[in-house]
Parts: sequence; structure tokens; C-alpha cells
Amino acid sequence: MSIRYYFSPALRLKIGKSKLLLALHGALCLVLLCAVYLVYARGYTLLVVPVATIGLALLCMLRFNPWEGSELCWRQGVWTLERNDIIREISLSRGSMALPWLVYIRFIDLTAGFTGHIWLYADCASTHQLRLLRVRLTLLR
Repeated sequence: MSIRYYFSPALRLKIGKSKLLLALHGALCLVLLCAVYLVYARGYTLLVVPVATIGLALLCMLRFNPWEGSELCWRQGVWTLERNDIIREISLSRGSMALPWLVYIRFIDLTAGFTGHIWLYADCASTHQLRLLRVRLTLLR
């Protein structure tokens, strides 16, 4: 084990509900409603049904956070994603980024081999844990 990992504090971030995600989802609903209305107002009545169907399907997919209730852990250089007593060892990709109000994590599940992503908003975890995660992502680069 490398010396830089030996003294680093462990990270155990529980992913919770986000009111910011709900607000952004509500804003997206309003934008979709305006877009459908503008398509209808321009006279493209046949185009309203496919646009509304695709938009509603996207809104349903974006409504819930699939990783809510999971725990993102880092301990001595090893990343894991834990959910319902199932521990998956993951590897973070370089495409991950951290902003003050949002953290985006791209990862590869090393056991199953699939790729995934996690969106963490500023209000879905404790401030201290999000700060530790931002530090970990900065050191990853």
C-alpha cells in the first residue's frame, strides 16, 4: 500500500434524496410543456405526439436517482459501492468532475464489468463527506 493512502481518512458517503434534483426535474417539466405548446402553436400538430411521448419517457427516466440509499466508500485506495449488503468494487473514470453544487462520477464495476454514473447534488449528502469526495476526485486526476 502506498504511503499517501495510509494516512488518508476513509470516505463513507451515503447517497440521499435531493430537493435540488426535484427542483431541476420540475423546471425540465415546464420546459417540455412549453416546447410541446410551441410545436403545437406553429401548426405541427402531428409532431406534438412524438415529441410529448419522447419527452415524457425522458422525464420518467430522470425522475429517480437509481443509487439513492447506496453508499460510496473509499478506503486505502479502493473504491466500493454498497447497496442492500451487496458490495461492488468500482474504478472511477477520469471523466468524473466536481462542481460546488454537483459531483458527477463515472465508474466501471470491476466485478460485473458494466459502466455507470452517479449524480450527487449538494444537498443529497453531508457537506463534510462531499468535501472529502471532492478532495479524492482532485487527487485522482
